[in-house]
Amino acid sequence: MVRGRNEQDEPRRLPRGRHALAPEDVLADQRQRLVDAVPRVIATHGYEAMSVADLVKAAAVSRNAFYNNFADKRQCFVAAHEACHERLLAILEEPCGRGSSAEERVETSLGAALAALASQPDVARLLFVAAPGAGEEIALRHHEWLRRYGLLLHSAVTRVTEKPGPSGELGQVIVGGLVTRVASEVLQGRVAQLRILTPHFVGYVLAFYAAEQADPGVSAVAALEPESPEYAAERRRQAGA
Repeated sequence: MVRGRNEQDEPRRLPRGRHALAPEDVLADQRQRLVDAVPRVIATHGYEAMSVADLVKAAAVSRNAFYNNFADKRQCFVAAHEACHERLLAILEEPCGRGSSAEERVETSLGAALAALASQPDVARLLFVAAPGAGEEIALRHHEWLRRYGLLLHSAVTRVTEKPGPSGELGQVIVGGLVTRVASEVLQGRVAQLRILTPHFVGYVLAFYAAEQADPGVSAVAALEPESPEYAAERRRQAGA
């Protein structure tokens, strides 16, 4: 599961002095601390300006420890990118097996994912703002992850678990729209309010799939409008709470 923001603010530290940890355990712990530090460093510096020195400081490890685990900052970023997507995928997958209707499955799954991202703005920024512009290799992996999310979405709506044919590619297109909206919220400093978007995202998904549960009065485009009246009213209500 994606960890909460507070758990990431302070790096874990090994006990000082002599300890019984095996060298491989020490190396694995240092690697995990470096991976966990990447979202915080990205949020502060961005990918291009991020340095090995920044990562070492945030993870509270030595420079030698960094190079014992990674060849360069790009390799460390790739590891963090993959780890964050794996955790997010796990959050999305768990509710997809539950629910008697497509609407219930999609709402539960997307709601859990948006809540997790809202509680971890640094991770949301890494995944959907930094990664697409962090070089061709990482951008390709970003789009591969969108494909995986699209397949999961397709199975949640249709209950078809095998790899879909060309029509199943609709899932990736839909996910691309959702991710664009999430990135917009991150850039506008509204990541903490992402969970408000759950009903709009559900309407967007079901409108595309023409599911019976979709509100026929809500178009797929309207569901993602940055300032729909319902979203604006809810955002004002929460800001004044």
